Amino acid sequence: MIRKAYDAKFCSQKLRMNNEMMVFQHTRKNVICHICGCKTSFFGPEGVSLREATCPVCGATQRASDVAGVIIHTFSKNDTLPLSKTSLSLVSKKIYESQSIGIIHECLKNLPDYHCSEYFDDVMPGGLNKNGILCQDLQKLTFSDNSFDLVITQDVFEHIQEPEKAFAEIHRVLKPGGYHIFTIPYHEGKKTLRRITIEDGKKVFNFSPVYHGDPLRQQGALVYTDFGEDFVTMLESESFVTDAFLCGQWYDSDEIPTILDETSYDTYLKYYNTNDLCRFFKYNSWVFRTQKSANRVKNNA
Repeated sequence: MIRKAYDAKFCSQKLRMNNEMMVFQHTRKNVICHICGCKTSFFGPEGVSLREATCPVCGATQRASDVAGVIIHTFSKNDTLPLSKTSLSLVSKKIYESQSIGIIHECLKNLPDYHCSEYFDDVMPGGLNKNGILCQDLQKLTFSDNSFDLVITQDVFEHIQEPEKAFAEIHRVLKPGGYHIFTIPYHEGKKTLRRITIEDGKKVFNFSPVYHGDPLRQQGALVYTDFGEDFVTMLESESFVTDAFLCGQWYDSDEIPTILDETSYDTYLKYYNTNDLCRFFKYNSWVFRTQKSANRVKNNA
């Protein structure tokens, strides 16, 4: 169950906690993988974040399984079916996912109105890279207003220069009643930290630069924001209705890394330089779901 301390804090910030989703268990043992449907134990190398532990049957991470679980809970009449077998519930939905790889992508890619993209530094938004993959910048999407029933983003908003713009853009492209289901590395018990701000179009580093692993960039993906419990204020201006699902809880707030001073930065660099960041960045598995009001179409003119 969700700890009362978190429930009280979220309620005070007008973030609705959803108590219907308590099918999730806070352990990696004997749980249902919401990708393949097997009852199994999620495993990973000793010391690696349990959020990134994997299903031995299909290879899905705990995080991907939890995202799939929220998608199923939102769109399917049968919560017991895995995402790999619920395509009929989504066949009439227009879906956009902000990545072109991963196990959720593999489950959804053959749907008739599924769209995916990546962000490429050398491709204009709306264009295709040499492999035919669409480029999109979440801060200025090229899609029309009211286009999608579902937008999926996984651990991407921390890498966006101005996340408020991206939330506003997702609100714009969602149909009334549409959902944004997403994950972020969530820093429980802490306030949102702007590691980098943009002033006059230039990056201002408020803290030392931090990178997360990125299959597209050798150096990694630069972190602009460490999201804390107050991040929901970014959603309030878009009148999103927001639910939070605590799908896996393994770490206390003091175990979730905050890189502020020289000592914590040196520790981070030790893991970064040995390509072992999954042992440093440890987070509980939270999945967030925002819904665009069915009665209000925002005027973006």
